[in-house]
Amino acid sequence: MRILIITVLFTLISISSISQDRAMWATIWSSSTPEKINNIINDAHKYKFNKLFLQVRYRGDALYFPNLTDSTYTNNEERCYILAQSNFDPLKYAIYKAKSKNIEIHAWVPIFVITPHDLSKINSNHVYYKHKDWLTYNQQGKAMAYNSHEGAFLDPGVHAVQKYTLNILQDIASNYDVDGIQMDYIRYPDSLYGYNPVAMTNFERSNYNDFEKWKQSQINSFVNKAFIMLKNINPDLQLSAAVFGNQHKAINRFSQNWKQWISDNYIDKVYVMAYSTSEDSFKTVLQDIKEVSKEKTTIILRAWIDNGKYSVHQINKKISISKKMGFHNFGFYSYSGLIKNNYLPHLH
Repeated sequence: MRILIITVLFTLISISSISQDRAMWATIWSSSTPEKINNIINDAHKYKFNKLFLQVRYRGDALYFPNLTDSTYTNNEERCYILAQSNFDPLKYAIYKAKSKNIEIHAWVPIFVITPHDLSKINSNHVYYKHKDWLTYNQQGKAMAYNSHEGAFLDPGVHAVQKYTLNILQDIASNYDVDGIQMDYIRYPDSLYGYNPVAMTNFERSNYNDFEKWKQSQINSFVNKAFIMLKNINPDLQLSAAVFGNQHKAINRFSQNWKQWISDNYIDKVYVMAYSTSEDSFKTVLQDIKEVSKEKTTIILRAWIDNGKYSVHQINKKISISKKMGFHNFGFYSYSGLIKNNYLPHLH
């Protein structure tokens, strides 16, 4: 009986330790100075957050120092415009400040989107200008415009694009003691894109007859290669991705088959963007992913207001719904929204 009780206790402790992620995301505007990062770390510690996702790439640029001490992996991306006149290294500083608070720092890296809507924010050395041949194209054979969608995307079907971007991830892992790297925009911009001439040649030379399946394979391959390469640098580093919860939309519109990433062990964890204000829509998203590993899944909740009202009560209700469906890991996007709307003191 005594052994049984001890075993049960250890099991409960183990489950508790596995399922207690509490994360927040800090954009470039929230983390561009030491004072801002001090505020983030202090608030995270005060309100019992254990993971901070710090945006270290905005649009094909760096909020850190590329090839800081180790230049094994070529990374020529220039400093983000918000830090252009500064020697401040937000990533290094956040890592230093978070250690004593037991808060993990994850480098949040947008992957294939590489331009802002305002090109005055980038210079002639930017990848957009250096490699316009890498941009994804639409069905009409036109390169994606810099001011469409979230910005212009590079085409994952171009091998040089994958190598270029994988080098960036490896450079960060080699030079910074991050706990993890999170891939964002790890997808195509829309189903209408993917028709870069080089990518089309690669498709025609492949064993695929279905173009949409081939596009999925390009994203899958990138994730798998990133996982292997980063684990070779640091086996303890966690690779994750921010993903769409709606599976039909994720796969058919964006070629983002993230359930396969989990089942095939291409990734450590996924963070599901469940941003709807509607409880019914939120429940539908969770219902659609109910069979995925709960240990490898974190639900990201909306923490901002566009129009009208969105109360902390609505956020807490979604947390309760998630727990009833077996999800116990939560994230909140974003830190600035949490502060602006005074959500932090009232979250469950």
